[in-house]
Amino acid sequence: MAQPPSNTISALIWKAGHMESKYYVDFLRDLLSLDEAVRTEASNRVQEFVHLLSGAQARVVGDLIAMLAPREDSRVALEALLHALSDLDGCGKLDGVDLSPLGKIPESMIHVEHRVYMDAFAEDMAGGE
Repeated sequence: MAQPPSNTISALIWKAGHMESKYYVDFLRDLLSLDEAVRTEASNRVQEFVHLLSGAQARVVGDLIAMLAPREDSRVALEALLHALSDLDGCGKLDGVDLSPLGKIPESMIHVEHRVYMDAFAEDMAGGE
């Protein structure tokens, strides 16, 4: 993975070699932001530091994203959340994460860009029920 631009928080995390608590907590706050753009950007950042998350940090992020997804009103932010889960999965960091809340995403919110993620997580969503 290429190093992120030097003027970003992700670059500071990259240099540290692990996800420091301050940046991790700030990231979690951003996921919970009332601002759609902030939530979307936070979800998009997962791919930049997923490999730096400890197993416990990854489980918290995965569980939080799975719980937030059914409550997300923005089509774009929902796609970013699902993509973040896919990034965690791609690095083997979804172990222990309960994806069953994804099954509560209203069908009316699931569009073509979400379907590939929903199909990929279908078995895990059913397993948590």
